[in-house]
Amino acid sequence: MEQENIIVLEAAKPKMLSKTALLIVSNPNHVGKILPSLTKHVNKTLYIQLLSALSNPFGSFYPNIFDAWPKFTQTISGIYSQTLQYEDLDVRVLLSGLKYKDMEYIKTRQPIDLVAFDKYYPEDDIKNFIKNRIQSITDSYSILTSDTGAFEELIVDPTRDYTVYKHSVLGGTFDRLHVAHKLLLTEAALRVTEKVTVGVTVENMLGSKTLWELIEPIENRIKGVRDFLEDVNPEIIHNIVPISDMYGPAKDDPTMDVIVVSTETERGGYKVNEMRSNCGLQPLEVAIVDLIQEPNPAENEEAKISSSTRRIRTLGKVIQAITPKEHLRKKPYIIGLTGVVRLFCICSGKSGVGRRLSELGAYHIDCDKVAHFVYEPGKPAYDKIVEAFGKGVVAENGEINRKEIGAIVFKDSKQLEKLNSIVWPAIVEEIQERIKKCKAEVVVLEAAVLLGAGWSKYCHEVWTTVIPPDIALHRLQERNKLSAEEAKSRLASQIDNKKYIEAANVVFYSYWGAEITQKQVDKAWELLLKRIKYPNK
Repeated sequence: MEQENIIVLEAAKPKMLSKTALLIVSNPNHVGKILPSLTKHVNKTLYIQLLSALSNPFGSFYPNIFDAWPKFTQTISGIYSQTLQYEDLDVRVLLSGLKYKDMEYIKTRQPIDLVAFDKYYPEDDIKNFIKNRIQSITDSYSILTSDTGAFEELIVDPTRDYTVYKHSVLGGTFDRLHVAHKLLLTEAALRVTEKVTVGVTVENMLGSKTLWELIEPIENRIKGVRDFLEDVNPEIIHNIVPISDMYGPAKDDPTMDVIVVSTETERGGYKVNEMRSNCGLQPLEVAIVDLIQEPNPAENEEAKISSSTRRIRTLGKVIQAITPKEHLRKKPYIIGLTGVVRLFCICSGKSGVGRRLSELGAYHIDCDKVAHFVYEPGKPAYDKIVEAFGKGVVAENGEINRKEIGAIVFKDSKQLEKLNSIVWPAIVEEIQERIKKCKAEVVVLEAAVLLGAGWSKYCHEVWTTVIPPDIALHRLQERNKLSAEEAKSRLASQIDNKKYIEAANVVFYSYWGAEITQKQVDKAWELLLKRIKYPNK
Protein backbone atom coordinates (compact mmCIF):
# COMPACT_ATOMS: atom_id res chain seq x y z
CA MET A 1 0.00 0.00 0.00
CA GLU A 2 1.38 3.39 -1.01
CA GLN A 3 1.73 6.03 1.67
CA GLU A 4 -0.51 8.99 0.86
CA ASN A 5 1.34 11.80 2.62
CA ILE A 6 4.85 10.87 1.59
CA ILE A 7 7.55 13.48 2.12
CA VAL A 8 10.81 13.48 0.22
CA LEU A 9 13.48 13.91 2.86
CA GLU A 10 16.71 15.68 2.07
CA ALA A 11 18.05 17.07 5.35
CA ALA A 12 15.10 16.27 7.62
CA LYS A 13 15.29 13.11 9.69
CA PRO A 14 12.60 10.42 9.83
CA LYS A 15 10.79 10.43 13.16
CA MET A 16 12.17 7.01 14.11
CA LEU A 17 15.14 4.92 13.09
CA SER A 18 14.34 2.50 10.30
CA LYS A 19 15.31 -1.14 10.74
CA THR A 20 15.80 -1.74 7.03
CA ALA A 21 16.67 0.61 4.19
CA LEU A 22 17.07 0.21 0.43
CA LEU A 23 19.60 2.42 -1.32
CA ILE A 24 19.08 2.85 -5.07
CA VAL A 25 22.54 3.56 -6.44
CA SER A 26 23.23 5.28 -9.74
CA ASN A 27 26.87 6.02 -8.94
CA PRO A 28 28.52 3.01 -7.19
CA ASN A 29 31.84 4.80 -6.75
CA HIS A 30 30.21 7.47 -4.59
CA VAL A 31 28.19 5.34 -2.15
CA GLY A 32 30.37 6.62 0.67
CA LYS A 33 29.05 10.15 0.14
CA ILE A 34 25.49 9.27 1.13
CA LEU A 35 26.32 6.85 3.95
CA PRO A 36 27.04 9.44 6.69
CA SER A 37 23.50 10.83 6.44
CA LEU A 38 21.85 7.51 5.62
CA THR A 39 23.32 5.65 8.60
CA LYS A 40 21.72 8.19 10.94
CA HIS A 41 18.34 6.84 9.84
CA VAL A 42 18.81 3.05 9.69
CA ASN A 43 20.16 0.76 12.40
CA LYS A 44 20.01 -2.79 11.10
CA THR A 45 20.06 -3.70 7.40
CA LEU A 46 20.94 -1.71 4.29
CA TYR A 47 20.14 -3.23 0.90
CA ILE A 48 21.87 -1.72 -2.10
CA GLN A 49 20.44 -1.99 -5.62
CA LEU A 50 22.45 -0.85 -8.63
CA LEU A 51 20.09 1.29 -10.67
CA SER A 52 21.94 0.41 -13.86
CA ALA A 53 20.89 -3.22 -13.38
CA LEU A 54 17.21 -2.35 -13.77
CA SER A 55 15.62 -1.88 -17.15
CA ASN A 56 14.28 1.65 -17.67
CA PRO A 57 13.84 2.60 -14.01
CA PHE A 58 13.47 6.35 -14.71
CA GLY A 59 13.18 6.32 -18.45
CA SER A 60 16.51 5.75 -20.20
CA PHE A 61 19.38 5.38 -17.72
CA TYR A 62 22.82 3.85 -17.50
CA PRO A 63 22.51 0.37 -18.98
CA ASN A 64 23.84 -2.86 -17.54
CA ILE A 65 27.28 -2.44 -19.06
CA PHE A 66 28.85 -5.83 -18.32
CA ASP A 67 28.37 -8.85 -20.56
CA ALA A 68 29.32 -11.35 -17.81
CA TRP A 69 28.02 -11.29 -14.24
CA PRO A 70 31.41 -11.78 -12.51
CA LYS A 71 32.61 -8.52 -14.07
CA PHE A 72 30.55 -6.76 -11.39
CA THR A 73 32.90 -8.13 -8.72
CA GLN A 74 35.16 -5.08 -8.75
CA THR A 75 32.22 -2.67 -8.55
CA ILE A 76 30.58 -4.60 -5.70
CA SER A 77 33.88 -4.86 -3.85
CA GLY A 78 34.20 -1.08 -4.16
CA ILE A 79 30.73 -0.59 -2.69
CA TYR A 80 31.41 -2.84 0.28
CA SER A 81 34.77 -1.17 0.85
CA GLN A 82 33.01 2.17 1.27
CA THR A 83 30.83 0.70 4.06
CA LEU A 84 33.66 -0.65 6.25
CA GLN A 85 33.46 1.98 8.99
CA TYR A 86 29.78 1.13 9.50
CA GLU A 87 30.40 -2.43 10.69
CA ASP A 88 27.27 -2.56 12.87
CA LEU A 89 25.14 -2.10 9.75
CA ASP A 90 24.38 -5.24 7.74
CA VAL A 91 24.98 -4.14 4.12
CA ARG A 92 23.80 -6.39 1.28
CA VAL A 93 24.31 -5.65 -2.41
CA LEU A 94 21.48 -7.26 -4.39
CA LEU A 95 22.54 -9.40 -7.36
CA SER A 96 19.33 -10.51 -9.06
CA GLY A 97 18.98 -7.40 -11.16
CA LEU A 98 22.57 -7.74 -12.35
CA LYS A 99 22.07 -11.34 -13.45
CA TYR A 100 18.55 -11.43 -14.82
CA LYS A 101 17.49 -8.84 -17.40
CA ASP A 102 13.78 -9.55 -16.99
CA MET A 103 13.62 -8.88 -13.25
CA GLU A 104 10.56 -6.72 -12.64
CA TYR A 105 10.73 -6.22 -8.88
CA ILE A 106 13.34 -5.62 -6.27
CA LYS A 107 12.79 -8.46 -3.82
CA THR A 108 14.12 -8.47 -0.26
CA ARG A 109 13.49 -10.86 2.61
CA GLN A 110 12.98 -8.00 5.05
CA PRO A 111 10.39 -5.23 4.55
CA ILE A 112 11.79 -1.82 3.59
CA ASP A 113 11.17 1.12 5.96
CA LEU A 114 13.33 3.68 4.17
CA VAL A 115 14.14 4.11 0.47
CA ALA A 116 17.17 6.24 -0.36
CA PHE A 117 18.42 7.60 -3.69
CA ASP A 118 21.84 9.00 -4.53
CA LYS A 119 20.29 11.38 -7.07
CA TYR A 120 17.46 13.86 -6.97
CA TYR A 121 14.42 12.71 -8.94
CA PRO A 122 10.93 14.19 -9.35
CA GLU A 123 8.67 13.14 -6.50
CA ASP A 124 6.13 11.50 -8.83
CA ASP A 125 8.88 9.41 -10.45
CA ILE A 126 10.05 8.27 -7.03
CA LYS A 127 6.54 7.31 -5.96
CA ASN A 128 5.94 5.37 -9.15
CA PHE A 129 9.30 3.61 -8.85
CA ILE A 130 8.56 2.52 -5.28
CA LYS A 131 5.04 1.41 -6.16
CA ASN A 132 5.98 -0.53 -9.29
CA ARG A 133 9.48 -1.82 -8.62
CA ILE A 134 9.84 -2.55 -4.88
CA GLN A 135 7.99 -5.61 -3.69
CA SER A 136 8.58 -5.53 0.08
CA ILE A 137 7.73 -2.03 1.28
CA THR A 138 6.08 -1.02 4.55
CA ASP A 139 3.03 1.23 4.65
CA SER A 140 4.87 3.99 6.50
CA TYR A 141 8.14 4.14 4.61
CA SER A 142 10.31 7.26 4.39
CA ILE A 143 12.45 8.62 1.56
CA LEU A 144 15.91 10.13 1.61
CA THR A 145 17.49 11.74 -1.44
CA SER A 146 20.96 13.12 -2.00
CA ASP A 147 23.13 14.13 -4.94
CA THR A 148 26.48 12.28 -4.93
CA GLY A 149 27.88 13.95 -8.03
CA ALA A 150 28.68 13.02 -11.61
CA PHE A 151 28.64 9.38 -12.71
CA GLU A 152 32.03 7.65 -12.82
CA GLU A 153 32.58 4.92 -15.36
CA LEU A 154 32.74 1.41 -13.94
CA ILE A 155 36.03 -0.39 -14.49
CA VAL A 156 36.70 -4.06 -15.20
CA ASP A 157 40.03 -5.88 -14.95
CA PRO A 158 40.71 -7.31 -18.45
CA THR A 159 43.22 -9.84 -17.11
CA ARG A 160 40.78 -11.82 -15.01
CA ASP A 161 38.71 -14.84 -16.03
CA TYR A 162 34.99 -14.09 -15.94
CA THR A 163 33.61 -17.44 -17.02
CA VAL A 164 30.20 -18.38 -15.63
CA TYR A 165 29.64 -21.97 -14.44
CA LYS A 166 26.77 -24.06 -13.14
CA HIS A 167 27.95 -24.95 -9.63
CA SER A 168 30.38 -23.12 -7.33
CA VAL A 169 31.76 -24.08 -3.92
CA LEU A 170 33.52 -22.31 -1.06
CA GLY A 171 34.21 -22.95 2.61
CA GLY A 172 35.04 -21.17 5.85
CA THR A 173 34.05 -20.43 9.42
CA PHE A 174 31.59 -17.65 8.47
CA ASP A 175 31.44 -16.30 12.02
CA ARG A 176 29.72 -12.93 12.35
CA LEU A 177 29.21 -12.45 8.63
CA HIS A 178 31.33 -9.52 7.49
CA VAL A 179 32.37 -7.76 4.28
CA ALA A 180 35.05 -10.31 3.33
CA HIS A 181 32.52 -13.14 3.71
CA LYS A 182 29.98 -11.23 1.65
CA LEU A 183 32.47 -10.73 -1.18
CA LEU A 184 33.32 -14.44 -1.25
CA LEU A 185 29.63 -15.39 -1.26
CA THR A 186 28.88 -12.73 -3.88
CA GLU A 187 31.62 -14.06 -6.16
CA ALA A 188 30.27 -17.60 -5.73
CA ALA A 189 26.76 -16.41 -6.68
CA LEU A 190 27.89 -14.30 -9.65
CA ARG A 191 29.90 -17.23 -11.02
CA VAL A 192 26.97 -19.62 -11.42
CA THR A 193 23.67 -20.18 -13.14
CA GLU A 194 22.34 -22.92 -10.87
CA LYS A 195 23.90 -23.69 -7.49
CA VAL A 196 26.24 -22.54 -4.71
CA THR A 197 27.54 -24.97 -2.08
CA VAL A 198 29.01 -23.48 1.11
CA GLY A 199 30.90 -25.55 3.68
CA VAL A 200 30.80 -24.15 7.23
CA THR A 201 33.43 -25.48 9.63
CA VAL A 202 32.34 -27.36 12.75
CA GLU A 203 33.62 -26.60 16.24
CA ASN A 204 36.46 -29.17 16.32
CA MET A 205 38.24 -27.17 13.60
CA LEU A 206 38.16 -23.86 15.49
CA GLY A 207 40.50 -24.37 18.45
CA SER A 208 43.42 -22.46 16.93
CA LYS A 209 41.40 -19.31 16.22
CA THR A 210 41.57 -16.22 18.39
CA LEU A 211 38.71 -16.19 20.90
CA TRP A 212 37.31 -19.37 19.39
CA GLU A 213 35.01 -19.64 22.42
CA LEU A 214 33.11 -16.60 21.12
CA ILE A 215 32.47 -18.12 17.70
CA GLU A 216 28.76 -18.44 17.07
CA PRO A 217 27.14 -21.91 17.11
CA ILE A 218 27.28 -23.62 13.73
CA GLU A 219 23.48 -23.41 13.40
CA ASN A 220 23.69 -19.61 13.59
CA ARG A 221 26.57 -19.45 11.11
CA ILE A 222 24.79 -21.68 8.60
CA LYS A 223 21.63 -19.58 8.97
CA GLY A 224 23.63 -16.38 8.43
CA VAL A 225 25.09 -17.66 5.15
CA ARG A 226 21.73 -18.94 3.92
CA ASP A 227 19.91 -15.71 4.80
CA PHE A 228 22.50 -13.62 2.96
CA LEU A 229 22.44 -15.73 -0.22
CA GLU A 230 18.64 -15.96 -0.27
CA ASP A 231 18.51 -12.19 0.07
CA VAL A 232 21.00 -11.21 -2.62
CA ASN A 233 20.31 -13.97 -5.16
CA PRO A 234 17.27 -16.16 -4.31
CA GLU A 235 16.98 -17.60 -7.83
CA ILE A 236 19.87 -20.07 -7.42
CA ILE A 237 20.06 -23.17 -5.20
CA HIS A 238 21.89 -22.69 -1.90
CA ASN A 239 23.40 -25.80 -0.36
CA ILE A 240 24.87 -24.89 3.06
CA VAL A 241 26.54 -27.82 4.86
CA PRO A 242 28.72 -28.36 7.96
CA ILE A 243 32.26 -29.60 7.21
CA SER A 244 34.76 -31.28 9.53
CA ASP A 245 37.85 -31.02 7.32
CA MET A 246 39.36 -28.47 4.94
CA TYR A 247 38.03 -30.23 1.83
CA GLY A 248 34.32 -30.70 2.54
CA PRO A 249 32.11 -31.89 -0.34
CA ALA A 250 34.44 -30.27 -2.89
CA LYS A 251 36.79 -33.26 -2.77
CA ASP A 252 34.33 -35.72 -4.32
CA ASP A 253 31.34 -33.87 -5.85
CA PRO A 254 31.53 -34.28 -9.66
CA THR A 255 28.90 -31.57 -10.31
CA MET A 256 31.09 -28.71 -9.05
CA ASP A 257 32.92 -26.47 -11.53
CA VAL A 258 34.64 -23.65 -9.63
CA ILE A 259 35.95 -23.06 -6.11
CA VAL A 260 36.00 -19.54 -4.68
CA VAL A 261 38.91 -18.68 -2.37
CA SER A 262 40.59 -15.60 -0.96
CA THR A 263 44.20 -14.72 -1.71
CA GLU A 264 44.93 -16.05 1.79
CA THR A 265 43.33 -19.46 1.16
CA GLU A 266 44.35 -19.89 -2.48
CA ARG A 267 46.67 -22.80 -1.61
CA GLY A 268 43.67 -24.60 -0.08
CA GLY A 269 41.88 -24.46 -3.43
CA TYR A 270 44.73 -26.31 -5.11
CA LYS A 271 44.82 -28.83 -2.24
CA VAL A 272 41.16 -29.58 -2.98
CA ASN A 273 42.09 -30.22 -6.61
CA GLU A 274 44.75 -32.68 -5.50
CA MET A 275 42.08 -34.60 -3.60
CA ARG A 276 39.75 -34.51 -6.58
CA SER A 277 42.51 -35.84 -8.79
CA ASN A 278 42.94 -38.76 -6.38
CA CYS A 279 39.22 -39.43 -6.76
CA GLY A 280 39.47 -39.34 -10.59
CA LEU A 281 37.55 -36.03 -10.86
CA GLN A 282 38.21 -32.98 -12.99
CA PRO A 283 39.95 -30.12 -11.14
CA LEU A 284 37.91 -27.08 -10.20
CA GLU A 285 38.61 -23.67 -11.60
CA VAL A 286 39.99 -21.48 -8.82
CA ALA A 287 38.40 -18.02 -8.53
CA ILE A 288 40.42 -15.76 -6.23
CA VAL A 289 38.92 -12.86 -4.28
CA ASP A 290 41.30 -10.20 -2.97
CA LEU A 291 41.47 -9.56 0.77
CA ILE A 292 40.11 -6.29 2.12
CA GLN A 293 42.16 -4.40 4.68
CA GLU A 294 40.76 -3.08 7.97
CA PRO A 295 40.58 0.73 7.75
CA ASN A 296 41.69 1.30 11.36
CA PRO A 297 42.94 -1.90 13.02
CA ALA A 298 43.99 -1.77 16.67
CA GLU A 299 47.36 -3.20 17.67
CA ASN A 300 45.83 -6.54 18.70
CA GLU A 301 43.66 -6.83 15.56
CA GLU A 302 44.42 -8.30 12.15
CA ALA A 303 45.31 -6.06 9.23
CA LYS A 304 42.68 -7.74 7.05
CA ILE A 305 38.93 -7.84 7.60
CA SER A 306 38.40 -10.95 9.73
CA SER A 307 36.04 -12.67 12.14
CA SER A 308 38.80 -12.63 14.75
CA THR A 309 38.76 -8.84 14.74
CA ARG A 310 34.96 -8.83 14.98
CA ARG A 311 35.16 -11.12 18.01
CA ILE A 312 37.80 -8.91 19.61
CA ARG A 313 35.49 -5.92 19.14
CA THR A 314 32.70 -7.64 21.06
CA LEU A 315 34.86 -7.59 24.20
CA GLY A 316 33.36 -5.19 26.71
CA LYS A 317 29.99 -5.21 24.90
CA VAL A 318 26.86 -7.14 25.82
CA ILE A 319 27.05 -10.47 23.97
CA GLN A 320 24.09 -12.13 25.65
CA ALA A 321 20.74 -10.56 26.43
CA ILE A 322 20.37 -9.34 30.02
CA THR A 323 17.39 -10.99 31.68
CA PRO A 324 15.70 -8.74 34.25
CA LYS A 325 15.74 -10.24 37.77
CA GLU A 326 12.62 -9.10 39.54
CA HIS A 327 13.81 -10.34 42.93
CA LEU A 328 16.72 -7.87 42.91
CA ARG A 329 16.43 -4.22 43.88
CA LYS A 330 17.12 -1.85 41.00
CA LYS A 331 19.76 -0.05 43.08
CA PRO A 332 22.53 -0.67 43.55
CA TYR A 333 23.09 -2.36 40.19
CA ILE A 334 25.17 -5.47 40.85
CA ILE A 335 27.77 -6.83 38.43
CA GLY A 336 29.06 -10.34 39.09
CA LEU A 337 32.70 -10.46 37.96
CA THR A 338 34.32 -13.85 37.52
CA GLY A 339 37.05 -15.75 35.69
CA VAL A 340 38.97 -19.02 35.90
CA VAL A 341 41.07 -17.74 38.80
CA ARG A 342 41.31 -14.29 40.27
CA LEU A 343 44.64 -13.62 38.59
CA PHE A 344 42.95 -13.69 35.20
CA CYS A 345 41.24 -10.41 36.00
CA ILE A 346 44.56 -8.68 35.36
CA CYS A 347 44.08 -5.16 34.03
CA SER A 348 47.52 -3.69 34.60
CA GLY A 349 50.24 -4.94 36.90
CA LYS A 350 48.77 -5.36 40.37
CA SER A 351 45.30 -4.09 39.58
CA GLY A 352 42.52 -6.19 38.12
CA VAL A 353 39.31 -5.57 36.27
CA GLY A 354 37.60 -5.16 39.63
CA ARG A 355 40.19 -2.61 40.72
CA ARG A 356 39.71 -0.65 37.50
CA LEU A 357 35.93 -0.66 37.93
CA SER A 358 36.45 0.64 41.46
CA GLU A 359 38.53 3.49 40.04
CA LEU A 360 35.71 4.27 37.63
CA GLY A 361 33.19 4.59 40.46
CA ALA A 362 31.93 1.11 41.36
CA TYR A 363 31.87 -0.30 44.89
CA HIS A 364 34.16 -3.32 44.59
CA ILE A 365 33.64 -6.38 46.79
CA ASP A 366 36.47 -8.89 46.48
CA CYS A 367 34.96 -12.20 47.62
CA ASP A 368 38.40 -13.69 48.16
CA LYS A 369 39.05 -11.01 50.78
CA VAL A 370 35.59 -11.57 52.22
CA ALA A 371 36.50 -15.25 52.56
CA HIS A 372 39.62 -14.24 54.49
CA PHE A 373 37.37 -12.20 56.77
CA VAL A 374 34.92 -15.04 57.54
CA TYR A 375 37.88 -17.37 58.24
CA GLU A 376 39.12 -15.15 61.06
CA PRO A 377 38.76 -16.29 64.69
CA GLY A 378 35.39 -15.28 66.04
CA LYS A 379 33.87 -14.90 62.56
CA PRO A 380 31.04 -17.10 61.21
CA ALA A 381 33.03 -19.85 59.49
CA TYR A 382 36.01 -20.27 61.85
CA ASP A 383 34.64 -22.74 64.38
CA LYS A 384 32.83 -24.77 61.71
CA ILE A 385 36.05 -25.17 59.67
CA VAL A 386 38.03 -26.31 62.71
CA GLU A 387 35.29 -28.74 63.64
CA ALA A 388 35.10 -30.15 60.08
CA PHE A 389 38.84 -30.37 59.30
CA GLY A 390 40.48 -30.65 62.70
CA LYS A 391 42.91 -28.49 64.65
CA GLY A 392 45.66 -29.37 62.14
CA VAL A 393 44.38 -26.57 59.89
CA VAL A 394 44.95 -23.95 62.63
CA ALA A 395 48.27 -22.06 62.43
CA GLU A 396 50.39 -21.16 65.45
CA ASN A 397 48.87 -17.67 65.57
CA GLY A 398 45.39 -19.20 65.90
CA GLU A 399 44.24 -18.37 62.36
CA ILE A 400 43.13 -20.85 59.69
CA ASN A 401 46.14 -21.99 57.64
CA ARG A 402 44.65 -21.45 54.19
CA LYS A 403 47.59 -23.10 52.43
CA GLU A 404 47.12 -26.21 54.56
CA ILE A 405 43.41 -26.40 53.95
CA GLY A 406 43.96 -25.70 50.25
CA ALA A 407 46.26 -28.72 50.00
CA ILE A 408 43.45 -30.85 51.43
CA VAL A 409 40.54 -29.68 49.33
CA PHE A 410 42.19 -29.39 45.93
CA LYS A 411 43.04 -33.11 46.05
CA ASP A 412 39.61 -34.30 47.13
CA SER A 413 36.39 -33.00 45.61
CA LYS A 414 34.32 -34.18 48.60
CA GLN A 415 36.52 -32.21 50.99
CA LEU A 416 36.17 -29.17 48.72
CA GLU A 417 32.39 -29.51 48.80
CA LYS A 418 32.51 -29.73 52.60
CA LEU A 419 34.56 -26.52 52.84
CA ASN A 420 32.32 -24.69 50.36
CA SER A 421 29.19 -25.68 52.29
CA ILE A 422 30.65 -23.88 55.31
CA VAL A 423 32.30 -20.86 53.72
CA TRP A 424 29.94 -19.89 50.89
CA PRO A 425 26.87 -19.13 53.04
CA ALA A 426 29.03 -17.07 55.39
CA ILE A 427 30.45 -15.10 52.44
CA VAL A 428 26.97 -14.43 51.03
CA GLU A 429 25.73 -13.16 54.37
CA GLU A 430 28.67 -10.79 54.70
CA ILE A 431 28.30 -9.57 51.08
CA GLN A 432 24.62 -8.79 51.59
CA GLU A 433 25.44 -6.76 54.68
CA ARG A 434 28.01 -4.73 52.78
CA ILE A 435 25.64 -4.11 49.87
CA LYS A 436 22.93 -2.87 52.23
CA LYS A 437 25.33 -0.26 53.59
CA CYS A 438 26.63 0.70 50.15
CA LYS A 439 25.64 4.06 48.61
CA ALA A 440 27.27 3.52 45.19
CA GLU A 441 25.14 3.17 42.07
CA VAL A 442 27.06 0.08 40.90
CA VAL A 443 28.47 -2.82 42.94
CA VAL A 444 31.04 -5.19 41.47
CA LEU A 445 31.00 -8.60 43.11
CA GLU A 446 34.28 -10.26 42.15
CA ALA A 447 34.33 -14.03 42.73
CA ALA A 448 36.14 -16.85 40.98
CA VAL A 449 33.37 -19.19 42.23
CA LEU A 450 30.51 -16.92 41.16
CA LEU A 451 29.04 -19.50 38.77
CA GLY A 452 29.90 -22.65 40.72
CA ALA A 453 28.45 -21.18 43.92
CA GLY A 454 25.29 -20.01 42.15
CA TRP A 455 25.90 -16.39 43.14
CA SER A 456 24.92 -15.05 39.73
CA LYS A 457 21.35 -14.98 41.06
CA TYR A 458 22.43 -12.06 43.24
CA CYS A 459 23.69 -10.10 40.19
CA HIS A 460 21.93 -8.08 37.52
CA GLU A 461 24.68 -8.99 35.03
CA VAL A 462 27.61 -11.40 34.85
CA TRP A 463 30.96 -10.24 33.47
CA THR A 464 33.79 -12.69 32.93
CA THR A 465 37.45 -12.69 31.96
CA VAL A 466 38.92 -15.51 29.89
CA ILE A 467 42.41 -16.42 28.75
CA PRO A 468 43.98 -19.32 26.78
CA PRO A 469 44.54 -22.35 29.06
CA ASP A 470 48.32 -22.48 28.47
CA ILE A 471 48.67 -18.83 29.52
CA ALA A 472 46.40 -19.49 32.50
CA LEU A 473 48.67 -22.34 33.63
CA HIS A 474 51.81 -20.21 33.31
CA ARG A 475 50.32 -17.25 35.21
CA LEU A 476 48.97 -19.43 38.00
CA GLN A 477 52.39 -21.05 38.47
CA GLU A 478 54.08 -17.66 38.63
CA ARG A 479 51.59 -16.01 40.97
CA ASN A 480 51.23 -18.83 43.50
CA LYS A 481 54.73 -20.32 43.11
CA LEU A 482 53.24 -23.68 42.12
CA SER A 483 54.65 -26.57 40.17
CA ALA A 484 53.11 -27.42 36.81
CA GLU A 485 51.25 -30.37 38.35
CA GLU A 486 49.90 -28.27 41.23
CA ALA A 487 48.71 -25.58 38.80
CA LYS A 488 47.04 -28.18 36.56
CA SER A 489 45.31 -29.65 39.60
CA ARG A 490 43.85 -26.28 40.54
CA LEU A 491 42.77 -25.48 37.00
CA ALA A 492 41.11 -28.88 36.72
CA SER A 493 38.62 -27.80 39.39
CA GLN A 494 37.65 -24.68 37.42
CA ILE A 495 34.96 -24.20 34.80
CA ASP A 496 36.38 -23.94 31.27
CA ASN A 497 36.32 -20.74 29.19
CA LYS A 498 33.38 -21.87 27.10
CA LYS A 499 31.16 -22.31 30.15
CA TYR A 500 32.13 -18.91 31.50
CA ILE A 501 31.28 -17.24 28.20
CA GLU A 502 27.96 -19.05 27.91
CA ALA A 503 26.98 -17.67 31.33
CA ALA A 504 28.28 -14.13 30.75
CA ASN A 505 26.65 -10.96 29.50
CA VAL A 506 30.01 -9.23 28.97
CA VAL A 507 33.42 -10.82 28.29
CA PHE A 508 37.00 -9.55 28.70
CA TYR A 509 40.10 -11.20 27.29
CA SER A 510 43.26 -10.59 29.28
CA TYR A 511 45.70 -12.17 26.82
CA TRP A 512 47.13 -8.90 25.50
CA GLY A 513 48.82 -6.08 27.37
CA ALA A 514 47.37 -4.28 30.36
CA GLU A 515 46.46 -1.18 28.36
CA ILE A 516 44.30 -3.20 25.95
CA THR A 517 42.47 -4.96 28.77
CA GLN A 518 41.82 -1.63 30.46
CA LYS A 519 40.27 -0.30 27.24
CA GLN A 520 37.87 -3.25 27.26
CA VAL A 521 36.90 -2.45 30.86
CA ASP A 522 36.45 1.27 30.17
CA LYS A 523 34.23 0.48 27.19
CA ALA A 524 32.13 -1.91 29.28
CA TRP A 525 31.71 0.71 32.02
CA GLU A 526 30.63 3.41 29.59
CA LEU A 527 28.03 1.10 28.01
CA LEU A 528 26.83 -0.05 31.43
CA LEU A 529 26.09 3.50 32.55
CA LYS A 530 24.04 4.03 29.39
CA ARG A 531 22.07 0.83 30.07
CA ILE A 532 21.34 1.92 33.62
CA LYS A 533 20.33 5.43 32.58
CA TYR A 534 18.29 4.33 29.55
CA PRO A 535 17.09 0.80 30.44
CA ASN A 536 14.56 0.57 27.61
CA LYS A 537 16.95 1.45 24.78
